[in-house]
Amino acid sequence: MAKKKIARYEIQSEIGRGGMAAVYLAHDPNFRRNVAVKLVAGNLEHNTDFRERFEREARLIARIEHPAIVPVYDFGEHNGQLYLVMRYMQGGTLADKIKKEIFTLRDSIQLISQIAPALDAVHSQGIVHRDLKPGNILFDNFGNPAISDFGIAHFSTATSDLTGSAIIGTPSYMSPEQVRADAELDGRSDIYALGVILFEMLTGHGPFRANTPMSVALKHLTDALPSIRTFRPDLPTELESILSKALAKNRDERFASASELARELQTIPESLQGASKPILVKKSSGNDIATEVDAGDASAVGETGSASRVESDRAAESPKSNLGNPPSQSPTSKISSRGKFQIASAAGLIIFLFIACGAIILYGAWAGFFRGQNATPTNTTTVSQPTVLFADDFSDPNSGWPTIENAQAKYSYQPDGYHILVYVVNSAPWAKTGRQDNNASIYVDAAPISNSNGFYGLLCRIQDNQNFYYFIVQNNGVFAIGKSNDGALQPLAEWTASSAIHQGNQTNRLRADCFGSTLRFYANDILLGTVSDADFATGYSGIIANALDTQGFEVVFNNFQITEPNQ
Repeated sequence: MAKKKIARYEIQSEIGRGGMAAVYLAHDPNFRRNVAVKLVAGNLEHNTDFRERFEREARLIARIEHPAIVPVYDFGEHNGQLYLVMRYMQGGTLADKIKKEIFTLRDSIQLISQIAPALDAVHSQGIVHRDLKPGNILFDNFGNPAISDFGIAHFSTATSDLTGSAIIGTPSYMSPEQVRADAELDGRSDIYALGVILFEMLTGHGPFRANTPMSVALKHLTDALPSIRTFRPDLPTELESILSKALAKNRDERFASASELARELQTIPESLQGASKPILVKKSSGNDIATEVDAGDASAVGETGSASRVESDRAAESPKSNLGNPPSQSPTSKISSRGKFQIASAAGLIIFLFIACGAIILYGAWAGFFRGQNATPTNTTTVSQPTVLFADDFSDPNSGWPTIENAQAKYSYQPDGYHILVYVVNSAPWAKTGRQDNNASIYVDAAPISNSNGFYGLLCRIQDNQNFYYFIVQNNGVFAIGKSNDGALQPLAEWTASSAIHQGNQTNRLRADCFGSTLRFYANDILLGTVSDADFATGYSGIIANALDTQGFEVVFNNFQITEPNQ
């Protein structure tokens, strides 16, 4: 069977898709190399103005030779659709990297310094990118960044855009003049977007957050820039003035060039740039849309478009879950069983896809955890605390966990913590964070607040809604460790009684260690069990509850935290 082709390019797979185009990994038989082919949306090739601009910009970008610009190899038309052929960047996008970890200031300065001259080179040719964002900053297999996706770039002298309005770009990165749809734009709009990207690399989210894309755009127009040190107290004060200038509402007050921004960043003393893992303080904004890293966007070459999401059982299709039939006996019993287990069906609720994905990703711990102590120590013994990777005490009702109700369960913030109320027997709704970890210790305080029977606990290394490890206790004092493997229960430590587990409606401090192939489960700082399994090496973390009788079951969670593992 013949391979699908765009012109001479043999399509291998789709690697990205956005509102303007789809991007494919393809093979060029003439040069025997892989390339990225961007196929522009079908209705645009009939727009004469767009076609002319597309061809002019393709030729211009192809002529600009800079190591931090993704090279354009070819362009043309195939079956009535315009296409652009570019270098295939194997290292993924900056958006991918921000989803995985927060940058140090040193690494952020280095990246800005690499791409700033490329932006200046483009601006010198009268081209404004207009959609600069982490998904359009790609990496080669050596880790070198380059700017891509000038497909909707706009000549500074142009008076109209592709759709007849002057608004082009992604709301989270739009300069105020873009939001206002000013007719004349210049490179300072891209410098504004570069400032947003810098803020995002250092915190995991953009400076402005709201419930809709338009609301985010309006915040860029009207709201004062928040202090980045409220999120990263370890950052130097010198950074505040640099960001204020890059993100000035009035473009005349911004840096005149991207390289000027980079040079100003380089004046920050090396000793203040930091080499260790950043410290984050939780200042979240709930189920808001913030940036493409929070919300997901597949509009760039190589971008995955994945997003943080919270999942729960779907009323009509939720599978029943009995987790090996936990016993109803007292803690003196030891029960073994082999029930079948599925949690959160593949068709389960995906909360708000674009809107609700935002604020769960990569927020730090309670402020007191990070504040230095004022008292002088009375001895030289130091008890080291594990590095906190993520924490939420659920005191902020906008910290990003779902607040929904369906036929299966209700999720809600209340004054005493975060509640999961399970309505349906043997359904097991759960929620997860948006960060993935290889090795981690996960903590939560949890207590049933009903007199009915059920279990609750922690999940780690969630691959999807069919594959993860679970660590659960029942309110009669028994526990289990196991995994869901393609939806089937595989107990690793079967239901066992422990006097360490507080019974009834008492609070239990639960901890799950996932370190290499070792899985450990604690209740109230007492080790319940240790097992070994190597199926899942990394994944998300979460919380779970399950009702075992018709009265339903409600659990309140507090002080959720992820730290580097206690080995």
